[in-house]
Amino acid sequence: MRKARRNSKLDQRRVFRPRRRFPYGAVLRQLTVVVLMLAAVAGIAVLLHQLPQQVDIMLLLSKAIDDLIGGVQQLLEAMLGLAAIVLITAIAVLAGILLLGALWRLIRIIRLVIAPPAKGRR
Repeated sequence: MRKARRNSKLDQRRVFRPRRRFPYGAVLRQLTVVVLMLAAVAGIAVLLHQLPQQVDIMLLLSKAIDDLIGGVQQLLEAMLGLAAIVLITAIAVLAGILLLGALWRLIRIIRLVIAPPAKGRR
């Protein structure tokens, strides 16, 4: 019974509980984070403002597009070379299969000529 009474006192409605203190620590921590984020934004804005004076944006963009086109061209050349290797390999495998098939048929023909089948066999 005692435990039931203690639980009922702990489960009181929030209206009758005493008010908590103001969370100064959490507010100060959040305020510090906000100030640091605003300082970072200001630094980035200054950097972006000074960037066109130090770097020619059009030249940088032109070089990046040129490098991208060169990279795509190299990729296509490499894929074409790989496709050529696969095609040559497939042709070599096909030639090997045709050679084995021809040899097998040749052996069957030689066997037919050397030892004709008996009259009862088909």
